[in-house]
Amino acid sequence: MLPDEFIQALPKAELHLHLEGAVPWELARARSPELPPTPPWWSDGFVFTDFAIDFAQAMRSCFHPVLRTAGDYAEVARLIFAGLAAQNVRYAELSFSPRYALGRGIAAADVARAIKRAAPPGLAVAVFAGLSREVPAGLDDPVVRGILAADELDGLDLHGDERRSGAAPFAAIFAAAGARGLALRAHAGELAGAASVAETLDALAVRRIEHGVTAAGDPALIERLIAEEVTLDLCPTSNVKLGVTPALEAHPIGELHRRGVRVTVSTDDPTIFGCSLAGELRALHYRLGFSLADLAQLQVNAFRVSRMPPDARVAAEREIADLLARAAL
Repeated sequence: MLPDEFIQALPKAELHLHLEGAVPWELARARSPELPPTPPWWSDGFVFTDFAIDFAQAMRSCFHPVLRTAGDYAEVARLIFAGLAAQNVRYAELSFSPRYALGRGIAAADVARAIKRAAPPGLAVAVFAGLSREVPAGLDDPVVRGILAADELDGLDLHGDERRSGAAPFAAIFAAAGARGLALRAHAGELAGAASVAETLDALAVRRIEHGVTAAGDPALIERLIAEEVTLDLCPTSNVKLGVTPALEAHPIGELHRRGVRVTVSTDDPTIFGCSLAGELRALHYRLGFSLADLAQLQVNAFRVSRMPPDARVAAEREIADLLARAAL
């Protein structure tokens, strides 16, 4: 079996995917015809120079013209899910900004409901609301109240620039969300160093870190991640295009994986970074030396920390084992 055939056949899970950064470019152009046929960020070697300026502007150009009603969220989700299904993705966690949605009069529950209704058969979907470190919030915040009241939501995320705020101000919100049964995860160790990962683990009691790539430089933190079974949902192309790592070949995902940290691979904002989940796996194999067994283990890792129904998760893991056996023949 050729590597590309194996990667296509491999059951996959996408755990780190922002809806706003995954709006298909064709849809954005249909709403804003002045946008170029191909965004400049897809060019080889392109690196965003400033997270708060040029990256934020790219994100806005992608989703601001599109996300105006609950129906828009459903349309975007349907297109995203079709692309994932074509890559044999079986489980996806899709996050969105409830603050942006509420600013347009759309409740978090309505967004989550619209996203889930767009999921095709065979694709399990969990919806996460994402709060920004850059916007202070408390339990009395209307956005937070909406999150905690939305039965349709599956999880809570914390994203944004960790250089501008620690995680501690959000501790009470995460505690309330955990008590309500929401899955918890948080971004850290992307734009700030390993200390931001440790602070986030301590403050929010999460066991899922989105990115966490800078943890690779801290041996003590690596040991903690292993001991506490923390999962890092890594996004190599995103890290390169945001200047977190200088090149794909310098990305520490291989080192973290070999040292025993539980890692997964995802796309983050695929429309902004011009990547796909299957493409990330191909890059890991052809450019970073991941074996087919390594790629399979990344997917097993992802399924095991997912909120996928247990029977579907077991079936996916069994299918991965069978695929590996066939590939070895």
